[in-house]
Amino acid sequence: MCDNDCMMVGPHDPDTVYGKVREFSLTEGLLREGDRVLAAVSGGPDSLTLLHVLSRLRDELPFDLRVAYVDHGLRGDRGAVEMAFVAETAAELGLEFHGETVDAAAAAGRGGLSLEEAARQVRYEALAAVARSWGPGPAGEPRVAVGHNLDDQAETVLMRVIEGTGLDGLAGMPALRRDEGWVLVRPLLTVTREEILDYCRAWSLEPRSDETNTDERFRRNFVRARVLPLLESYNPRVREALVRLAAIAREEAEALEEEAARREARLCRPGVPEGESPFAGLSPVPGSVVAMSRAGLKRLPGALRKRVLRRVLRRLAGPEAGRDIGRAGVERAVRAAERFRVGGRLEFPGGVVLEAGYRYVFLARCEGRRERGRVGDGRDGRHGPGASDGPADSGRPEPAVLAVPGRTEVPALGWSFTAEFIPAGDGTRRRAPRGPGRMEVDLDPDEVEMPLRVRTRRRGDAFRPLGVGGTKKLKDFFISCKTPRAERDRWPLLVDASDRIVWVVGLRPDERFLARRGAGGVLRVTAERLKTRPGGRACR
Repeated sequence: MCDNDCMMVGPHDPDTVYGKVREFSLTEGLLREGDRVLAAVSGGPDSLTLLHVLSRLRDELPFDLRVAYVDHGLRGDRGAVEMAFVAETAAELGLEFHGETVDAAAAAGRGGLSLEEAARQVRYEALAAVARSWGPGPAGEPRVAVGHNLDDQAETVLMRVIEGTGLDGLAGMPALRRDEGWVLVRPLLTVTREEILDYCRAWSLEPRSDETNTDERFRRNFVRARVLPLLESYNPRVREALVRLAAIAREEAEALEEEAARREARLCRPGVPEGESPFAGLSPVPGSVVAMSRAGLKRLPGALRKRVLRRVLRRLAGPEAGRDIGRAGVERAVRAAERFRVGGRLEFPGGVVLEAGYRYVFLARCEGRRERGRVGDGRDGRHGPGASDGPADSGRPEPAVLAVPGRTEVPALGWSFTAEFIPAGDGTRRRAPRGPGRMEVDLDPDEVEMPLRVRTRRRGDAFRPLGVGGTKKLKDFFISCKTPRAERDRWPLLVDASDRIVWVVGLRPDERFLARRGAGGVLRVTAERLKTRPGGRACR
């Protein structure tokens, strides 16, 4: 952001502030020709200096400037008086003014937030609404300029250290932050509070005082009045040290973010790979599905693993909801990607759902909910209370009776079946050429009871898979074959008149019904998909 030489200058020439703001704004791309800039002004020295400098900068860098004041509803008539003062100041500068009143106390009660945090939240919501209503200008989305200064940055870093933070938190407040439909900029971040007060005196600006700025019930005020002076008794330049720490942390965080972007490009692919069927019962927003390699993610160092997942989560959720995911949310996502069984899900702000697949972890912005059960936290790898891997109770296609010999289509499942008798002694046992999606099985006609039918799974289904050496529940068999959960309810089963599973189509026959080598005639059943769709998996 700046080195030590630009942090503290004295005695202070008022043009020093102007020069710092001008250079910082141009270097960091905070202000550009043709921008629409909404200055957030409270009437205090920081925001009044910001407005005054911005109005001067317009002569050198043409941009459109307006003024906004937000009354938090915490100080009775005092807020209205200050709003009138800011409106009068804007009029003197020939600038359009917007006054907004919000109820911070009510927001704190609704959201379970501290009064300080609620005031910040509703303030930015009000400023964002004004900026969006203004709309983009020739240079792009409207910008909201706020008066945070170098001392504010030092206080922010210290507060985050006290509360516990990571590398991104140590980076402090960014000079520029993009949001949905607007951009937040902080042109005064290289200017000290002392320089701002000197600027006000030099230009005869008469800022209004806000008694809440000295109320030590607010964390920032307590840090400013008690903690920082104590640290300055140990290191008189502790503010500079904290700002320097923020600059170093930001540089390293940006480097990590660039590497995370590269890793994300390697690990992630849009859409659903063949053989996977996530988000059953949900409606992913078109184009939002991301498949991320579970094995590749696991190989990443822990810090990059979190950053990659956080990037995808926040991009899907959007800037506002994405900030609500937080560190704990990202850590839950990492655990889910590593440990969840297939089908385990997590929900995040912004309608984002994470679901574990066999080879991939899937993320998407979804609409709606599962048709049965609900999306849970996936602690046991399931879908939450009431969810089951068993078959659905409703919506099953009716069983289809096979023509023997002949061809039978089952459009409800997307399959066709051809049955034919092959006489004993037919040494060639001719076969049609196999193509994609074509499977067949040779059955012993004396072991199966006619007629044969095709149906989907039912509760309690079991059979004796070839090569297993005993009876196995169909549910467990699907799991061992890694059959996608969403496909299990519609997987075709060939059964006989006694409703015994003869063949789990394309996966494994029941060993009791197979034709033995050298025996008499066989009943060959061939199955083909009616249209291209993900194929089955080989069992292990």
